Amino acid sequence: MKIIVRQPGTMEEFDHYYRARWYILRRPWHQPRGSERDELEDKAFHFLALDGKKVMGIARLHLNAPGEAQFRYMGVDLRDRRHGIATRLLRALEKEAKRRGAKIAWFNAREPAVPFYEKCGYHIFEQSYTLFGCIPHWKMFKEL
Repeated sequence: MKIIVRQPGTMEEFDHYYRARWYILRRPWHQPRGSERDELEDKAFHFLALDGKKVMGIARLHLNAPGEAQFRYMGVDLRDRRHGIATRLLRALEKEAKRRGAKIAWFNAREPAVPFYEKCGYHIFEQSYTLFGCIPHWKMFKEL
């Protein structure tokens, strides 16, 4: 397995990226196609983890304000977990955020992912929302 983390470069790769984003983050909760997108897509920086042409993971960064990055839509296919893909995606987001002048990064983490993010140096700063009525989220941050 040779995993590469990078931004999508073609329309075909963006199609695969969005399909994976829906499959990983929305399909398990019976959400419709299209629910994996929002109004910030054109202003965001998108990343995917690839093994050949197979999308194994996805993540997105956008800048809320000078010095502040927010990460969203991060996930790894269940079949591809435990290979360091999430760590590599997170590091790519952090690197791009720093390159663009961010001093802090924050996100809403699904409760089961909190221990992973804590191992990566992130800290909870408050409880967030509950997605689809059943997935508690926590706001987490880190100084970059």
